[in-house]
Amino acid sequence: MTTTHLDLAYGQPADAMLRDKQFLALWRGLHAECPHATAYQSPGFACAWYGAYRDQWHPVLVQSRDAKGGLIGLWLLAYNPGTKVLTHAGAHQAEYHAWLALPDEDASFIAAAWKELKRRFAFTTLRFKYLPSAKLLETLQTALEAEGRVTPRMHSRPLLILDENEIQAFFAKKNSKNQLNRLKKSGKLEFRPLTDSAELERVFEELVTYYDFRQSAVHHTAPFREDPRKRRFHADMVAAGESYVTLMYIDERPVAALWGAVSGKTVHLSMLIHSPFQADRFSPGKIHLMLSAEHMLETGKEVLDLTPGGDPWKERFANAHDEVAEVIVYVSSWKRMRDVMLDKLFQWAKRCAGRIGISPGGIRSALASLRRIRPSLAYRNIGDWLSATREIRIYRADRVFAEKYGCDDRVACNSLQALLSFTPGNSAQQTRPEFLSAALARLERGESVYTVSMDNRLVQSAWMSVDQNEFSMTEVKQIMHLSPESVIFHDFFTHHEFMSSDLCRATIGHMLHEAFSNGKIQGVSLPVMADNLPLQHILEEMGFKYQGSFYWSCHFGRERKWKDGIFAESEATDA
Repeated sequence: MTTTHLDLAYGQPADAMLRDKQFLALWRGLHAECPHATAYQSPGFACAWYGAYRDQWHPVLVQSRDAKGGLIGLWLLAYNPGTKVLTHAGAHQAEYHAWLALPDEDASFIAAAWKELKRRFAFTTLRFKYLPSAKLLETLQTALEAEGRVTPRMHSRPLLILDENEIQAFFAKKNSKNQLNRLKKSGKLEFRPLTDSAELERVFEELVTYYDFRQSAVHHTAPFREDPRKRRFHADMVAAGESYVTLMYIDERPVAALWGAVSGKTVHLSMLIHSPFQADRFSPGKIHLMLSAEHMLETGKEVLDLTPGGDPWKERFANAHDEVAEVIVYVSSWKRMRDVMLDKLFQWAKRCAGRIGISPGGIRSALASLRRIRPSLAYRNIGDWLSATREIRIYRADRVFAEKYGCDDRVACNSLQALLSFTPGNSAQQTRPEFLSAALARLERGESVYTVSMDNRLVQSAWMSVDQNEFSMTEVKQIMHLSPESVIFHDFFTHHEFMSSDLCRATIGHMLHEAFSNGKIQGVSLPVMADNLPLQHILEEMGFKYQGSFYWSCHFGRERKWKDGIFAESEATDA
């Protein structure tokens, strides 16, 4: 251990250091010598993040130097004085959090730095999203053992060890061959690494929309829409040459991308992005991941770190695993004790919920609803459940409509931006997660959505299904069988502030024009709930003909399904 001098720079002095060429050179040298350094502690990554988030996070640089002025330890942090939160450079966008130090200097540097951080800042915890090696957990615990405030949690990390034979075997599989061939038949297929900031600018908006749409549908968050700084950060990373990005195009339009960071011969996955349109048929994300793995191997990489997080799809590609630690270091022993107790309570609730097939979130929502509901309303809702009847009415338009309607400039087809602008109109309609999750599933099946947006809000949407032999009507728990020459319009949404029959009529007219532009289509079917009188009125005014109804009833737990009109000949039996 060498004689050292510890210094903490915050705010403007830290900003000046980040621009100092001599300091940056010392930083790069330490990063090269530190055994556990990752891309997330490099000058390129940290400086790009500090620059993009300077209005929110003020840089904190803790450094240790030897007697000759050499840099032997560096901890890259940031502080938000408004929220009194201390975090690592990159925050949640840095997959691995760690300090930089020469071998055998870690424990002494961390112990001294932690004391200085506590002296200078008012904060309660510091989180390491993941420590990049298990050995660092031991170092951290040893350095702060006297404090007794280190709480780790181990996570399995899925890895794809790059192997030429395995990659070739993947592309030799019948299913992979079929999907790759379908992609090639859909247009000119091209895979290439991204090396040009101008190319990124050309495709960035489309990729961001793909990513936010899928994240909103699956995880109920839209990272780029919710964080206006995120786009600049990623663009700066590409400009600095700090990102590993590959793209897949069909007819020069991006359909998939992989975004990662490079630590030596390892690529850490940050984002896997792909178009949702007919994803079930083409699987562009899966194909692109393996094309990227092939490229990594060709360029000397050995491992694709799929990163922890529990996403099921990662396990389908992983061929190895190790463990990394998520760590919280507490300033207060009392807060640590409280958080540990709350975490144990939550884990117990999760286990209990799992036994009865309900998520903890669902239980919390249900309990909250029960606290708010009036007894009279509760009795009425129970009565409605015990005795209810639902009807779906089927309307049809024949080919005589082909010349009757044309395109409407207000109506867009398959606009993800429009879907992302959805807000529930009232409590009876779908929640935003429900709406986007259903939309993702439909787009992946190859269905098309027609939308009208105003003032960055979705005000009208409707779906068209083509080449579908049957249509499932969940409201009445029945299947409607379709002829090969017909399409179905379904699942209409109108925002309650825009209940204009003109908008709905324009959307339906536009869809009719689109449907009948295919000369093979002879008819359009449109199911409508019987209590949706405004939509029925519009359809009848436009010339749609009522064909018959599907019914479902439940009386004290006993179900019955039946049909009338043209459907009576195949009446369903009681459930």
